[in-house]
Amino acid sequence: MSLFDSGALITIFLAVAMLFTGTINTLATKFQDLRVVKGIGDGPPTAFEHPFSQTAAMFLGELLCLFVFYLTLLPKYFSKKGSSGEENESLTQSDALAGDDSQAKQKKPKLNPLVLWIPACCDLGGTTLLNVGLFLTYASVYQMLRGIVVVFNGLLAFIFLKQRLYPHHWGGILLIVLGTVIVGLNTILYPQGEGADVPRNPTLGNILVIAAQVLAAIQFVVEEKFLSKYDAPPLQVVGWEGFWGLSMCSVVLFVLYWIPGSDYGSMENAVYAFAQMYYDWKLLLAVLGSVFSIAFFNFFGISITQRISSTTRSTIDSMRTFLIWIVSLIIGWEHFSWLQIGGFAVLVLGSSIYNEVLPIPYYRAWYRKNKADYLKRQAEEQERKEQEEVDKTIERRKALQIKYRNQSKDYGSYANVPTN
Repeated sequence: MSLFDSGALITIFLAVAMLFTGTINTLATKFQDLRVVKGIGDGPPTAFEHPFSQTAAMFLGELLCLFVFYLTLLPKYFSKKGSSGEENESLTQSDALAGDDSQAKQKKPKLNPLVLWIPACCDLGGTTLLNVGLFLTYASVYQMLRGIVVVFNGLLAFIFLKQRLYPHHWGGILLIVLGTVIVGLNTILYPQGEGADVPRNPTLGNILVIAAQVLAAIQFVVEEKFLSKYDAPPLQVVGWEGFWGLSMCSVVLFVLYWIPGSDYGSMENAVYAFAQMYYDWKLLLAVLGSVFSIAFFNFFGISITQRISSTTRSTIDSMRTFLIWIVSLIIGWEHFSWLQIGGFAVLVLGSSIYNEVLPIPYYRAWYRKNKADYLKRQAEEQERKEQEEVDKTIERRKALQIKYRNQSKDYGSYANVPTN
């Protein structure tokens, strides 16, 4: 097989597209934070400080994935519509009432969109904290600190999902924490007072970004807990989270509009935000860029996960961090720092070890053997539980059959059924 066959080219395209759209999303959001634009009235231009409005734009981008999902279902819908009549006629009553093991083992139920409301709440809080944190700190530091989500995700999955963490996971977590501390110290020890990107409070911004990763980790664990029970295509999941998030964000923006504050008389004035976009086409372009980039970023990321693995997806995301830092240096948003480079290197090393991208000599063979044994035990336990469910279902059906038989003996024929 050729190295550059169609499958390999598609994978390379998806990886490059994910890297590009993810970088565009972070840089577009940071560009919005740096804009000082005139809004409503005759007052002076003001900074575009609208974290909830930016969160709403992100959810709008996720909602676009839902439209894409239903568009992909249209060909299947029309193809099934023509053959549904013949298939329905072939169904018999005995097929519907069969009580064998094959009928007892049911497929996963279809996704109930309501279950995505909880992770959407976490996404709403986490994204808003990220937008505020990005406004207060550097774009590259913001992206680097997001890597600490692996730590919180691993710990929460270990506690609540009972997932096993091996030595390389704990080692990766320690390295990620160390890298995060180094990156955070760089903004405290060497504050930058020049350039276009001069954050107001890098320390507070870093804290908010880390806090957002706690909510993101909760979101991931809740999704894994709920969605393991449902037949849920990734695009559908992202789209419905966007729907719930945008709905809640609209309510929050309506409430904040009527609360007095410094944003043209409101705590957050969405009308003023739209006015600023109206008067500045560059700002409008940045907002639209963040909306569509997050939609494509999620789509390409999900496609990478389906074709290869989530490990590859996280590795590409770490490359995005480096690209954002390079672009920030080129356009003058930041200055070069060896300490930041060191922190980033430790973060990438920790993430690579945690995600099993970097092989460890001698340890790898031991890990594979132990993981295989563990997965075998897990599969046996899962099979035992499924068999118990099948047995319970069969017992319930037998009990119902006995009940109906007894009722038929009591009533005799339909002619003797009492009619009160």
